[in-house]
Amino acid sequence: SYSARSEEGCITVVSGLGSRSFNVRNDSHRTVELFRGATCDNGSPVATVGPWSTSNGVFTRQVRGGVKVRHGVVGSFRVVRDHHGKW
Repeated sequence: SYSARSEEGCITVVSGLGSRSFNVRNDSHRTVELFRGATCDNGSPVATVGPWSTSNGVFTRQVRGGVKVRHGVVGSFRVVRDHHGKW
């Protein structure tokens, strides 16, 4: 669980124990963007999860030359402003 109040920018997430994908549940009025790799600068988001919604089975795939996790996945996300431009 991560707070949607975060203005920290990009947050790295790692899931192990045989995981192959991420499930993202957004319980806020903001939008969450999920990216491949440990940083949010590896191209466009692989998933954009709008306010009060869920996205299951999001595959992030490995970034060439990026962080490797044995039997797991690596991704990163950031919280973007709501439709009124507020955090």
